[in-house]
Amino acid sequence: MLSEMDQLYRNVFASAEGRKVLGDMLTQGHFGVTLDGDNRDQIAEYNFALVIATRAGVFEQIYRQLGINKEREDG
Repeated sequence: MLSEMDQLYRNVFASAEGRKVLGDMLTQGHFGVTLDGDNRDQIAEYNFALVIATRAGVFEQIYRQLGINKEREDG
């Protein structure tokens, strides 16, 4: 079951415009590129982009295909 906040993220990024913004956030967060492990800013940007993408449901199909039961606690 999704938390209320996760559902809000999914609603925001469900539109065509929202998907474009999410794609830009992932690009700005260095998703899909090799990271410099010594660059703390780059690592932080990547981690934050992954948090947003995860809450928006970007990885749900991958989790299902791999049989991963992803549960998280919201604070």
